[in-house]
Amino acid sequence: MERNSNLEAIYHYAPSLVGVQVDAEYKPQEITGYKNNPFIEALPPIFEEEYVASKVARLPDHAEEQRKLGKQTRLHLIQQIADYVEPLPSHLVVEQRLSRLIRHGYKARNPLTREAVRQFNIGFKDILESGLNEDGVNLAGIRSTASGFAILGVSGQGKTTAIESSLLLYPQVIHHSVYNCQPFIRKQLVWLKLNCPHDGSLKGLCLNFLQAVDSLLGTNYFRKFSSKGSSVDILLPIMAHIATLHGLGALVIDEIQNLSFMKSGGAERMLNYFTQLINTIGVPVILIGTFKAMKLLSGSFSQARRSTGQGDMIMDRLVEGDEWDHFIQRLWKYQWTKAGTKLTDSLKHEMYELSQGIVDIAVKLYMLAQWEAISFGEEKERLTIGLLRSVASRHMQLVQPLLKVLKRNDPSAKMLVDDLYPRWDVLDQFLRNAEEKINVQGEMRSKLIRDENIELEQNIFLELVKTALDFGVAAENAEELAKKVLLRNESVTDLIRLRKELLQEVELAAAAADIISPASSESQTKSGEKNRSNKRTANKTVPVIQDVDDLRNAVTSNSIPSEEIYENLVDLGVVPTSEDLSKLLV
Repeated sequence: MERNSNLEAIYHYAPSLVGVQVDAEYKPQEITGYKNNPFIEALPPIFEEEYVASKVARLPDHAEEQRKLGKQTRLHLIQQIADYVEPLPSHLVVEQRLSRLIRHGYKARNPLTREAVRQFNIGFKDILESGLNEDGVNLAGIRSTASGFAILGVSGQGKTTAIESSLLLYPQVIHHSVYNCQPFIRKQLVWLKLNCPHDGSLKGLCLNFLQAVDSLLGTNYFRKFSSKGSSVDILLPIMAHIATLHGLGALVIDEIQNLSFMKSGGAERMLNYFTQLINTIGVPVILIGTFKAMKLLSGSFSQARRSTGQGDMIMDRLVEGDEWDHFIQRLWKYQWTKAGTKLTDSLKHEMYELSQGIVDIAVKLYMLAQWEAISFGEEKERLTIGLLRSVASRHMQLVQPLLKVLKRNDPSAKMLVDDLYPRWDVLDQFLRNAEEKINVQGEMRSKLIRDENIELEQNIFLELVKTALDFGVAAENAEELAKKVLLRNESVTDLIRLRKELLQEVELAAAAADIISPASSESQTKSGEKNRSNKRTANKTVPVIQDVDDLRNAVTSNSIPSEEIYENLVDLGVVPTSEDLSKLLV
Protein backbone atom coordinates (compact mmCIF):
# COMPACT_ATOMS: atom_id res chain seq x y z
CA MET A 1 0.00 0.00 0.00
CA GLU A 2 2.89 2.32 0.77
CA ARG A 3 4.43 1.61 -2.64
CA ASN A 4 1.12 2.39 -4.30
CA SER A 5 0.91 5.73 -2.49
CA ASN A 6 4.41 6.60 -3.63
CA LEU A 7 3.49 5.83 -7.23
CA GLU A 8 0.40 7.99 -6.96
CA ALA A 9 2.49 10.86 -5.62
CA ILE A 10 5.00 10.52 -8.46
CA TYR A 11 2.45 10.18 -11.24
CA HIS A 12 -0.32 12.37 -9.86
CA TYR A 13 -1.96 13.49 -13.05
CA ALA A 14 -5.09 15.16 -14.34
CA PRO A 15 -6.09 15.39 -18.02
CA SER A 16 -4.87 18.55 -19.74
CA LEU A 17 -8.37 19.22 -21.11
CA VAL A 18 -11.73 18.48 -19.49
CA GLY A 19 -15.03 18.52 -21.36
CA VAL A 20 -18.69 18.15 -20.42
CA GLN A 21 -20.54 15.00 -19.38
CA VAL A 22 -24.04 14.32 -20.70
CA ASP A 23 -26.72 11.63 -20.65
CA ALA A 24 -27.11 9.75 -23.91
CA GLU A 25 -29.67 11.00 -26.43
CA TYR A 26 -29.75 8.85 -29.53
CA LYS A 27 -30.12 10.54 -32.92
CA PRO A 28 -31.18 8.92 -36.21
CA GLN A 29 -28.32 8.58 -38.68
CA GLU A 30 -28.38 9.31 -42.41
CA ILE A 31 -25.28 7.21 -43.14
CA THR A 32 -25.98 3.49 -43.17
CA GLY A 33 -22.67 2.52 -41.54
CA TYR A 34 -23.49 4.75 -38.57
CA LYS A 35 -26.90 3.23 -37.80
CA ASN A 36 -27.69 0.90 -34.86
CA ASN A 37 -24.48 1.85 -33.04
CA PRO A 38 -25.11 3.52 -29.65
CA PHE A 39 -21.59 5.00 -29.55
CA ILE A 40 -22.24 6.88 -32.81
CA GLU A 41 -25.92 7.68 -32.32
CA ALA A 42 -25.18 9.38 -28.98
CA LEU A 43 -22.75 11.83 -30.62
CA PRO A 44 -23.81 15.35 -31.64
CA PRO A 45 -24.87 15.79 -35.28
CA ILE A 46 -22.23 16.25 -37.97
CA PHE A 47 -21.28 19.94 -37.84
CA GLU A 48 -21.23 22.29 -40.82
CA GLU A 49 -18.37 24.75 -41.29
CA GLU A 50 -20.40 27.82 -40.31
CA TYR A 51 -21.30 26.28 -36.97
CA VAL A 52 -17.71 25.21 -36.29
CA ALA A 53 -16.37 28.69 -37.09
CA SER A 54 -18.86 30.33 -34.74
CA LYS A 55 -18.03 27.94 -31.90
CA VAL A 56 -14.25 27.93 -32.36
CA ALA A 57 -13.99 31.73 -32.34
CA ARG A 58 -13.01 33.36 -29.05
CA LEU A 59 -13.65 37.04 -29.53
CA PRO A 60 -13.11 39.74 -26.88
CA ASP A 61 -15.97 41.80 -25.48
CA HIS A 62 -15.45 45.05 -27.34
CA ALA A 63 -17.48 48.23 -27.92
CA GLU A 64 -16.51 51.74 -29.01
CA GLU A 65 -17.88 53.33 -25.84
CA GLN A 66 -15.35 51.32 -23.79
CA ARG A 67 -12.66 53.76 -25.00
CA LYS A 68 -14.13 56.33 -22.59
CA LEU A 69 -13.57 54.10 -19.55
CA GLY A 70 -10.75 54.68 -17.08
CA LYS A 71 -7.17 53.69 -17.85
CA GLN A 72 -7.01 50.76 -15.44
CA THR A 73 -10.32 49.35 -16.66
CA ARG A 74 -9.13 49.50 -20.27
CA LEU A 75 -5.88 47.77 -19.34
CA HIS A 76 -7.97 44.89 -17.98
CA LEU A 77 -10.08 44.81 -21.16
CA ILE A 78 -6.93 44.47 -23.26
CA GLN A 79 -6.07 41.29 -21.33
CA GLN A 80 -8.90 39.60 -23.25
CA ILE A 81 -6.70 39.56 -26.36
CA ALA A 82 -4.59 36.83 -24.71
CA ASP A 83 -7.51 34.41 -25.27
CA TYR A 84 -8.30 35.62 -28.79
CA VAL A 85 -8.91 32.89 -31.39
CA GLU A 86 -9.74 33.80 -34.97
CA PRO A 87 -11.16 30.82 -36.92
CA LEU A 88 -8.67 29.93 -39.65
CA PRO A 89 -8.93 27.29 -42.39
CA SER A 90 -6.76 24.99 -40.29
CA HIS A 91 -9.37 24.94 -37.50
CA LEU A 92 -12.06 23.80 -39.92
CA VAL A 93 -9.82 21.12 -41.41
CA VAL A 94 -8.97 19.72 -37.96
CA GLU A 95 -12.64 19.52 -36.91
CA GLN A 96 -13.63 17.79 -40.14
CA ARG A 97 -10.92 15.19 -39.68
CA LEU A 98 -11.80 14.64 -36.03
CA SER A 99 -15.48 14.20 -36.91
CA ARG A 100 -14.71 11.54 -39.52
CA LEU A 101 -12.03 9.87 -37.41
CA ILE A 102 -14.25 9.35 -34.33
CA ARG A 103 -17.30 8.07 -36.22
CA HIS A 104 -15.39 5.86 -38.63
CA GLY A 105 -13.39 4.40 -35.73
CA TYR A 106 -16.62 3.41 -33.96
CA LYS A 107 -17.96 1.52 -37.00
CA ALA A 108 -16.02 -1.65 -36.16
CA ARG A 109 -16.42 -1.17 -32.39
CA ASN A 110 -20.17 -1.44 -32.00
CA PRO A 111 -20.49 -2.59 -28.36
CA LEU A 112 -23.59 -4.66 -29.21
CA THR A 113 -21.83 -7.05 -31.61
CA ARG A 114 -20.62 -10.54 -30.69
CA GLU A 115 -17.07 -9.71 -31.73
CA ALA A 116 -16.94 -6.77 -29.31
CA VAL A 117 -18.00 -9.01 -26.42
CA ARG A 118 -15.58 -11.75 -27.50
CA GLN A 119 -12.61 -9.40 -27.03
CA PHE A 120 -13.13 -9.32 -23.27
CA ASN A 121 -13.38 -13.13 -23.10
CA ILE A 122 -10.14 -13.59 -25.04
CA GLY A 123 -8.19 -10.90 -23.20
CA PHE A 124 -6.35 -7.95 -24.64
CA LYS A 125 -2.91 -9.33 -23.86
CA ASP A 126 -3.49 -12.16 -26.32
CA ILE A 127 -5.17 -9.85 -28.84
CA LEU A 128 -2.21 -7.45 -28.83
CA GLU A 129 0.35 -10.27 -29.06
CA SER A 130 -1.50 -12.03 -31.89
CA GLY A 131 -1.82 -8.88 -33.97
CA LEU A 132 -3.73 -9.17 -37.26
CA ASN A 133 -4.16 -12.06 -39.65
CA GLU A 134 -3.60 -11.84 -43.40
CA ASP A 135 -7.08 -10.30 -43.82
CA GLY A 136 -6.39 -7.55 -41.27
CA VAL A 137 -8.67 -9.10 -38.61
CA ASN A 138 -7.71 -9.39 -34.94
CA LEU A 139 -8.08 -12.47 -32.74
CA ALA A 140 -11.66 -11.55 -31.80
CA GLY A 141 -12.70 -11.25 -35.44
CA ILE A 142 -12.74 -7.43 -35.64
CA ARG A 143 -11.30 -5.57 -38.62
CA SER A 144 -10.31 -2.10 -37.39
CA THR A 145 -11.82 0.94 -39.09
CA ALA A 146 -9.74 3.33 -36.98
CA SER A 147 -7.07 5.65 -38.29
CA GLY A 148 -4.53 8.09 -36.94
CA PHE A 149 -2.90 11.30 -38.05
CA ALA A 150 -0.38 13.82 -36.83
CA ILE A 151 -0.46 17.62 -36.59
CA LEU A 152 3.00 19.17 -36.69
CA GLY A 153 3.99 22.79 -36.79
CA VAL A 154 5.83 25.76 -35.44
CA SER A 155 5.37 26.58 -31.76
CA GLY A 156 2.69 29.20 -31.16
CA GLN A 157 0.83 28.62 -34.43
CA GLY A 158 -2.28 27.16 -32.80
CA LYS A 159 -1.95 23.38 -33.15
CA THR A 160 -3.19 22.74 -29.62
CA THR A 161 -5.85 25.43 -29.89
CA ALA A 162 -7.15 23.88 -33.13
CA ILE A 163 -7.51 20.37 -31.69
CA GLU A 164 -8.83 21.48 -28.30
CA SER A 165 -11.49 23.76 -29.76
CA SER A 166 -12.63 20.84 -31.96
CA LEU A 167 -12.65 18.34 -29.07
CA LEU A 168 -14.74 20.67 -26.91
CA LEU A 169 -17.51 20.62 -29.54
CA TYR A 170 -18.13 17.04 -28.39
CA PRO A 171 -19.11 15.86 -24.90
CA GLN A 172 -16.19 14.10 -23.26
CA VAL A 173 -18.27 11.53 -21.38
CA ILE A 174 -21.68 10.15 -22.39
CA HIS A 175 -23.66 8.16 -19.79
CA HIS A 176 -25.70 5.35 -21.34
CA SER A 177 -28.48 3.52 -19.49
CA VAL A 178 -31.08 2.21 -21.97
CA TYR A 179 -30.74 1.66 -25.72
CA ASN A 180 -33.67 0.48 -27.85
CA CYS A 181 -35.62 -0.46 -24.71
CA GLN A 182 -32.77 -2.70 -23.52
CA PRO A 183 -30.45 -2.04 -20.58
CA PHE A 184 -27.13 -0.62 -21.77
CA ILE A 185 -25.15 0.76 -18.86
CA ARG A 186 -21.88 2.25 -20.05
CA LYS A 187 -19.75 5.35 -19.56
CA GLN A 188 -18.54 6.28 -23.04
CA LEU A 189 -15.30 8.26 -23.13
CA VAL A 190 -15.55 10.14 -26.44
CA TRP A 191 -12.07 11.68 -26.30
CA LEU A 192 -9.07 11.95 -24.02
CA LYS A 193 -6.21 14.39 -24.43
CA LEU A 194 -2.93 13.77 -22.63
CA ASN A 195 0.46 15.43 -22.78
CA CYS A 196 3.38 13.16 -23.58
CA PRO A 197 5.30 12.53 -20.31
CA HIS A 198 8.36 14.75 -19.97
CA ASP A 199 10.52 11.67 -19.47
CA GLY A 200 8.99 10.21 -22.64
CA SER A 201 8.38 6.84 -20.96
CA LEU A 202 5.66 4.43 -22.04
CA LYS A 203 5.03 3.49 -18.43
CA GLY A 204 4.48 7.13 -17.52
CA LEU A 205 1.95 7.43 -20.34
CA CYS A 206 0.04 4.35 -19.12
CA LEU A 207 -0.12 5.62 -15.54
CA ASN A 208 -1.18 9.07 -16.72
CA PHE A 209 -3.91 7.41 -18.77
CA LEU A 210 -5.23 5.48 -15.77
CA GLN A 211 -5.29 8.53 -13.53
CA ALA A 212 -6.95 10.68 -16.20
CA VAL A 213 -9.69 8.11 -16.73
CA ASP A 214 -10.23 7.85 -12.98
CA SER A 215 -10.59 11.61 -12.64
CA LEU A 216 -13.20 11.72 -15.42
CA LEU A 217 -15.22 8.55 -14.76
CA GLY A 218 -14.85 8.21 -10.98
CA THR A 219 -13.23 4.79 -11.40
CA ASN A 220 -10.35 3.30 -9.41
CA TYR A 221 -8.14 1.86 -12.13
CA PHE A 222 -4.90 3.46 -10.99
CA ARG A 223 -4.99 2.06 -7.44
CA LYS A 224 -6.19 -1.31 -8.72
CA PHE A 225 -3.57 -1.94 -11.40
CA SER A 226 -0.50 0.11 -10.44
CA SER A 227 0.05 -2.11 -7.39
CA LYS A 228 0.53 -5.27 -9.47
CA GLY A 229 4.14 -4.73 -10.40
CA SER A 230 3.34 -1.80 -12.67
CA SER A 231 5.42 -3.22 -15.52
CA VAL A 232 4.77 -1.89 -19.00
CA ASP A 233 3.87 -5.39 -20.24
CA ILE A 234 1.02 -5.50 -17.73
CA LEU A 235 -0.14 -1.92 -18.17
CA LEU A 236 -0.39 -1.90 -21.98
CA PRO A 237 -3.14 -4.58 -22.26
CA ILE A 238 -4.98 -2.93 -19.33
CA MET A 239 -4.92 0.40 -21.13
CA ALA A 240 -6.29 -1.26 -24.29
CA HIS A 241 -8.98 -3.03 -22.22
CA ILE A 242 -10.15 0.22 -20.60
CA ALA A 243 -10.11 2.09 -23.91
CA THR A 244 -12.35 -0.58 -25.45
CA LEU A 245 -14.65 -0.96 -22.44
CA HIS A 246 -15.41 2.76 -22.33
CA GLY A 247 -15.52 3.21 -26.08
CA LEU A 248 -12.66 5.71 -26.30
CA GLY A 249 -13.38 7.62 -29.51
CA ALA A 250 -10.04 9.37 -29.89
CA LEU A 251 -6.80 9.45 -27.92
CA VAL A 252 -4.89 12.72 -28.41
CA ILE A 253 -1.24 12.90 -27.35
CA ASP A 254 0.23 16.42 -27.31
CA GLU A 255 3.90 17.48 -27.07
CA ILE A 256 4.98 14.30 -28.84
CA GLN A 257 8.42 15.85 -29.48
CA ASN A 258 9.25 14.87 -25.88
CA LEU A 259 9.87 11.39 -27.25
CA SER A 260 13.02 12.64 -28.94
CA PHE A 261 14.73 12.87 -25.53
CA MET A 262 14.20 9.21 -24.75
CA LYS A 263 16.78 6.48 -24.65
CA SER A 264 17.43 4.62 -27.88
CA GLY A 265 14.44 2.48 -28.90
CA GLY A 266 11.99 3.96 -26.42
CA ALA A 267 10.29 6.28 -28.87
CA GLU A 268 9.83 3.48 -31.38
CA ARG A 269 8.21 1.27 -28.76
CA MET A 270 5.67 3.93 -27.83
CA LEU A 271 4.84 4.66 -31.46
CA ASN A 272 4.49 0.94 -32.13
CA TYR A 273 1.98 0.76 -29.30
CA PHE A 274 -0.03 3.61 -30.82
CA THR A 275 0.01 1.65 -34.07
CA GLN A 276 -1.33 -1.40 -32.23
CA LEU A 277 -4.12 0.65 -30.66
CA ILE A 278 -5.17 1.84 -34.11
CA ASN A 279 -4.73 -1.30 -36.19
CA THR A 280 -5.50 -4.05 -33.66
CA ILE A 281 -7.77 -2.52 -31.01
CA GLY A 282 -9.39 0.12 -33.22
CA VAL A 283 -8.77 3.23 -31.11
CA PRO A 284 -8.01 6.34 -33.23
CA VAL A 285 -4.85 8.22 -32.18
CA ILE A 286 -3.89 11.82 -32.94
CA LEU A 287 -0.33 12.98 -32.29
CA ILE A 288 0.58 16.67 -31.97
CA GLY A 289 4.03 18.17 -31.82
CA THR A 290 6.60 20.57 -33.18
CA PHE A 291 8.82 19.88 -36.16
CA LYS A 292 11.22 18.19 -33.77
CA ALA A 293 8.86 15.18 -33.83
CA MET A 294 8.94 14.85 -37.60
CA LYS A 295 11.87 12.45 -37.68
CA LEU A 296 10.17 10.19 -35.13
CA LEU A 297 6.89 10.04 -37.03
CA SER A 298 8.59 9.16 -40.30
CA GLY A 299 8.96 5.61 -39.01
CA SER A 300 6.63 3.16 -37.36
CA PHE A 301 3.59 5.40 -36.80
CA SER A 302 3.30 5.82 -40.58
CA GLN A 303 2.12 2.21 -40.71
CA ALA A 304 -1.01 3.25 -38.81
CA ARG A 305 -1.88 5.94 -41.31
CA ARG A 306 -2.10 3.93 -44.50
CA SER A 307 -5.34 4.26 -46.45
CA THR A 308 -6.96 6.30 -43.72
CA GLY A 309 -8.10 9.06 -46.02
CA GLN A 310 -7.03 11.65 -43.46
CA GLY A 311 -3.39 12.51 -44.07
CA ASP A 312 -1.17 14.52 -41.76
CA MET A 313 -1.13 18.29 -41.27
CA ILE A 314 1.78 20.70 -41.21
CA MET A 315 0.84 24.08 -39.71
CA ASP A 316 3.55 26.61 -40.45
CA ARG A 317 3.52 30.36 -39.82
CA LEU A 318 1.15 32.52 -41.85
CA VAL A 319 2.18 33.88 -45.24
CA GLU A 320 2.36 37.63 -45.71
CA GLY A 321 -0.45 38.40 -48.13
CA ASP A 322 -4.16 37.58 -48.15
CA GLU A 323 -3.80 35.04 -45.32
CA TRP A 324 -1.99 37.51 -43.05
CA ASP A 325 -4.22 40.44 -44.05
CA HIS A 326 -7.37 38.55 -43.02
CA PHE A 327 -5.92 37.62 -39.64
CA ILE A 328 -4.47 41.03 -38.75
CA GLN A 329 -7.55 42.96 -39.92
CA ARG A 330 -9.77 40.86 -37.67
CA LEU A 331 -7.40 41.28 -34.72
CA TRP A 332 -6.81 45.01 -35.23
CA LYS A 333 -10.38 46.09 -34.46
CA TYR A 334 -9.97 45.10 -30.80
CA GLN A 335 -8.51 48.39 -29.55
CA TRP A 336 -9.12 50.18 -26.28
CA THR A 337 -6.94 53.26 -26.79
CA LYS A 338 -8.70 56.64 -26.55
CA ALA A 339 -8.65 57.09 -30.31
CA GLY A 340 -8.50 54.30 -32.83
CA THR A 341 -5.38 53.74 -34.94
CA LYS A 342 -6.18 52.90 -38.55
CA LEU A 343 -4.50 49.77 -39.88
CA THR A 344 -2.19 50.78 -42.73
CA ASP A 345 -0.13 48.63 -45.08
CA SER A 346 2.99 49.76 -43.21
CA LEU A 347 1.56 48.59 -39.86
CA LYS A 348 0.49 45.26 -41.40
CA HIS A 349 3.99 44.71 -42.73
CA GLU A 350 5.65 45.72 -39.45
CA MET A 351 3.43 43.38 -37.45
CA TYR A 352 4.46 40.58 -39.79
CA GLU A 353 8.15 41.45 -39.57
CA LEU A 354 8.05 41.50 -35.77
CA SER A 355 6.07 38.26 -35.46
CA GLN A 356 7.16 36.48 -38.66
CA GLY A 357 3.61 35.25 -39.11
CA ILE A 358 3.50 33.33 -35.81
CA VAL A 359 -0.02 33.84 -34.47
CA ASP A 360 0.79 33.65 -30.77
CA ILE A 361 3.60 36.22 -31.04
CA ALA A 362 1.43 38.60 -33.09
CA VAL A 363 -1.42 38.45 -30.56
CA LYS A 364 0.91 39.06 -27.61
CA LEU A 365 2.70 41.89 -29.40
CA TYR A 366 -0.60 43.63 -30.14
CA MET A 367 -1.72 43.28 -26.53
CA LEU A 368 1.58 44.58 -25.13
CA ALA A 369 1.62 47.52 -27.56
CA GLN A 370 -1.82 48.68 -26.38
CA TRP A 371 -0.79 48.40 -22.74
CA GLU A 372 2.28 50.49 -23.50
CA ALA A 373 0.32 53.11 -25.45
CA ILE A 374 -2.25 53.57 -22.66
CA SER A 375 0.27 53.47 -19.81
CA PHE A 376 2.86 55.84 -21.27
CA GLY A 377 1.27 57.41 -24.31
CA GLU A 378 -0.04 60.44 -22.43
CA GLU A 379 -2.88 61.98 -24.48
CA LYS A 380 -2.14 60.41 -27.85
CA GLU A 381 -2.36 56.70 -27.06
CA ARG A 382 -1.47 55.80 -30.65
CA LEU A 383 -0.13 52.55 -32.07
CA THR A 384 2.88 53.35 -34.23
CA ILE A 385 5.63 51.40 -35.95
CA GLY A 386 8.13 52.83 -33.48
CA LEU A 387 6.02 51.69 -30.54
CA LEU A 388 5.67 48.16 -31.95
CA ARG A 389 9.43 47.89 -32.46
CA SER A 390 10.15 49.21 -28.98
CA VAL A 391 7.73 46.78 -27.33
CA ALA A 392 9.11 43.83 -29.30
CA SER A 393 12.72 44.64 -28.42
CA ARG A 394 12.07 45.20 -24.70
CA HIS A 395 9.30 42.72 -23.83
CA MET A 396 9.86 39.86 -26.28
CA GLN A 397 13.61 39.41 -25.96
CA LEU A 398 13.49 35.62 -25.60
CA VAL A 399 12.02 35.08 -29.05
CA GLN A 400 14.11 37.69 -30.88
CA PRO A 401 16.97 35.30 -31.80
CA LEU A 402 14.49 32.84 -33.27
CA LEU A 403 12.67 35.55 -35.23
CA LYS A 404 15.97 36.81 -36.62
CA VAL A 405 16.72 33.31 -37.91
CA LEU A 406 13.34 33.23 -39.67
CA LYS A 407 13.87 36.72 -41.14
CA ARG A 408 17.21 35.71 -42.63
CA ASN A 409 15.40 33.04 -44.67
CA ASP A 410 18.59 30.98 -44.61
CA PRO A 411 17.82 27.23 -44.65
CA SER A 412 21.19 26.37 -43.10
CA ALA A 413 20.45 28.65 -40.13
CA LYS A 414 16.89 27.38 -39.77
CA MET A 415 18.11 23.81 -39.42
CA LEU A 416 19.56 24.79 -36.05
CA VAL A 417 16.08 25.63 -34.74
CA ASP A 418 14.07 22.48 -35.47
CA ASP A 419 11.16 23.61 -33.31
CA LEU A 420 10.56 26.44 -35.79
CA TYR A 421 11.68 24.80 -38.99
CA PRO A 422 12.51 21.18 -39.91
CA ARG A 423 15.66 20.09 -41.63
CA TRP A 424 14.97 19.55 -45.31
CA ASP A 425 16.27 15.98 -45.31
CA VAL A 426 13.92 15.12 -42.41
CA LEU A 427 11.00 16.86 -44.12
CA ASP A 428 11.78 15.04 -47.34
CA GLN A 429 11.81 11.68 -45.55
CA PHE A 430 8.54 12.51 -43.80
CA LEU A 431 6.88 13.30 -47.12
CA ARG A 432 8.29 10.21 -48.81
CA ASN A 433 6.99 7.88 -46.08
CA ALA A 434 3.49 9.35 -46.23
CA GLU A 435 1.34 7.36 -48.63
CA GLU A 436 -1.35 10.03 -48.54
CA LYS A 437 -1.37 13.73 -49.25
CA ILE A 438 -0.02 15.85 -46.44
CA ASN A 439 -1.99 19.04 -45.88
CA VAL A 440 0.62 21.79 -45.70
CA GLN A 441 -0.48 25.24 -44.61
CA GLY A 442 1.37 28.52 -44.23
CA GLU A 443 4.85 29.68 -45.17
CA MET A 444 6.29 26.23 -45.77
CA ARG A 445 3.71 25.43 -48.44
CA SER A 446 5.28 27.91 -50.83
CA LYS A 447 8.75 26.41 -50.28
CA LEU A 448 8.04 22.72 -50.83
CA ILE A 449 9.58 21.37 -54.01
CA ARG A 450 8.25 17.81 -53.92
CA ASP A 451 5.34 18.15 -56.31
CA GLU A 452 3.96 14.67 -55.59
CA ASN A 453 3.14 15.83 -52.06
CA ILE A 454 1.46 19.07 -53.10
CA GLU A 455 -2.03 18.95 -54.47
CA LEU A 456 -1.86 19.92 -58.13
CA GLU A 457 -5.11 20.92 -59.79
CA GLN A 458 -5.16 18.20 -62.43
CA ASN A 459 -7.39 19.97 -64.93
CA ILE A 460 -5.27 23.12 -64.91
CA PHE A 461 -2.11 21.02 -64.99
CA LEU A 462 -3.26 19.16 -68.10
CA GLU A 463 -4.28 22.40 -69.80
CA LEU A 464 -0.84 23.88 -69.18
CA VAL A 465 0.88 20.76 -70.49
CA LYS A 466 -1.31 20.90 -73.61
CA THR A 467 -0.44 24.57 -74.10
CA ALA A 468 3.28 23.84 -73.88
CA LEU A 469 2.95 20.97 -76.38
CA ASP A 470 1.06 23.25 -78.77
CA PHE A 471 4.06 25.57 -78.77
CA GLY A 472 6.51 22.86 -79.71
CA VAL A 473 7.83 21.84 -76.28
CA ALA A 474 8.84 18.19 -75.83
CA ALA A 475 6.43 16.14 -73.71
CA GLU A 476 8.78 15.62 -70.75
CA ASN A 477 9.76 19.30 -70.72
CA ALA A 478 6.12 20.35 -71.01
CA GLU A 479 5.26 18.53 -67.76
CA GLU A 480 8.23 20.05 -65.93
CA LEU A 481 7.35 23.58 -67.04
CA ALA A 482 3.68 23.11 -66.09
CA LYS A 483 4.63 21.85 -62.62
CA LYS A 484 7.05 24.73 -62.16
CA VAL A 485 4.33 27.29 -62.91
CA LEU A 486 1.78 25.55 -60.66
CA LEU A 487 4.14 25.26 -57.72
CA ARG A 488 4.91 28.96 -57.99
CA ASN A 489 1.21 29.90 -58.07
CA GLU A 490 -0.50 27.38 -55.77
CA SER A 491 -3.44 29.62 -54.90
CA VAL A 492 -3.95 30.95 -58.46
CA THR A 493 -6.74 29.41 -60.55
CA ASP A 494 -6.78 31.99 -63.37
CA LEU A 495 -5.89 29.82 -66.37
CA ILE A 496 -5.11 32.81 -68.63
CA ARG A 497 -2.56 34.15 -66.16
CA LEU A 498 -0.99 30.72 -65.70
CA ARG A 499 -0.76 30.21 -69.47
CA LYS A 500 0.95 33.57 -69.83
CA GLU A 501 3.56 32.57 -67.22
CA LEU A 502 3.99 29.21 -68.94
CA LEU A 503 4.74 30.90 -72.26
CA GLN A 504 7.32 33.07 -70.53
CA GLU A 505 8.94 29.89 -69.20
CA VAL A 506 8.89 28.42 -72.73
CA GLU A 507 10.67 31.51 -74.08
CA LEU A 508 13.22 31.43 -71.27
CA ALA A 509 13.91 27.74 -71.87
CA ALA A 510 14.36 28.38 -75.59
CA ALA A 511 16.70 31.31 -74.92
CA ALA A 512 18.76 29.22 -72.49
CA ALA A 513 19.05 26.47 -75.09
CA ASP A 514 20.31 28.97 -77.67
CA ILE A 515 22.95 30.26 -75.25
CA ILE A 516 24.18 26.75 -74.44
CA SER A 517 24.23 25.55 -78.10
CA PRO A 518 24.53 28.63 -80.37
CA ALA A 519 24.23 27.99 -84.12
CA SER A 520 27.29 28.87 -86.25
CA SER A 521 26.28 30.97 -89.22
CA GLU A 522 29.39 30.87 -91.36
CA SER A 523 30.36 27.19 -91.54
CA GLN A 524 27.05 25.52 -92.21
CA THR A 525 26.89 22.71 -94.74
CA LYS A 526 24.08 22.41 -97.22
CA SER A 527 22.35 20.01 -94.88
CA GLY A 528 22.80 22.54 -92.09
CA GLU A 529 21.24 25.23 -94.25
CA LYS A 530 18.35 22.88 -94.87
CA ASN A 531 17.95 22.26 -91.12
CA ARG A 532 17.89 25.99 -90.41
CA SER A 533 15.31 26.42 -93.13
CA ASN A 534 13.17 23.72 -91.54
CA LYS A 535 13.60 25.39 -88.15
CA ARG A 536 12.47 28.73 -89.54
CA THR A 537 9.46 27.02 -91.07
CA ALA A 538 8.64 25.40 -87.75
CA ASN A 539 8.99 28.74 -86.01
CA LYS A 540 6.46 30.24 -88.37
CA THR A 541 3.91 27.66 -87.30
CA VAL A 542 4.65 28.33 -83.63
CA PRO A 543 4.49 32.11 -83.23
CA VAL A 544 5.94 33.67 -80.10
CA ILE A 545 3.25 35.38 -78.05
CA GLN A 546 4.52 38.72 -76.77
CA ASP A 547 3.19 41.09 -74.13
CA VAL A 548 1.34 44.12 -75.47
CA ASP A 549 4.18 46.41 -74.35
CA ASP A 550 6.98 44.21 -75.78
CA LEU A 551 9.31 46.39 -77.92
CA ARG A 552 9.48 43.62 -80.53
CA ASN A 553 5.89 44.45 -81.48
CA ALA A 554 7.22 47.63 -83.11
CA VAL A 555 9.09 45.61 -85.78
CA THR A 556 6.81 43.35 -87.81
CA SER A 557 9.25 42.60 -90.67
CA ASN A 558 12.86 43.11 -91.75
CA SER A 559 11.87 45.61 -94.48
CA ILE A 560 9.88 48.04 -92.35
CA PRO A 561 11.19 51.63 -92.69
CA SER A 562 12.64 53.38 -89.63
CA GLU A 563 9.86 56.03 -89.64
CA GLU A 564 7.24 53.33 -89.20
CA ILE A 565 9.25 51.72 -86.41
CA TYR A 566 9.34 55.07 -84.60
CA GLU A 567 5.56 55.49 -84.99
CA ASN A 568 4.99 52.00 -83.65
CA LEU A 569 7.16 52.75 -80.60
CA VAL A 570 5.16 55.95 -79.99
CA ASP A 571 1.92 53.94 -80.15
CA LEU A 572 3.35 51.52 -77.60
CA GLY A 573 4.04 54.48 -75.29
CA VAL A 574 7.70 53.62 -74.78
CA VAL A 575 9.23 56.69 -76.53
CA PRO A 576 8.12 60.36 -76.42
CA THR A 577 6.26 62.00 -79.30
CA SER A 578 7.67 64.93 -81.32
CA GLU A 579 5.36 67.24 -79.39
CA ASP A 580 6.70 65.95 -76.07
CA LEU A 581 10.25 66.48 -77.23
CA SER A 582 9.55 70.06 -78.34
CA LYS A 583 8.34 70.94 -74.85
CA LEU A 584 11.74 70.00 -73.49
CA LEU A 585 13.55 72.52 -75.74
CA VAL A 586 14.30 75.89 -74.22
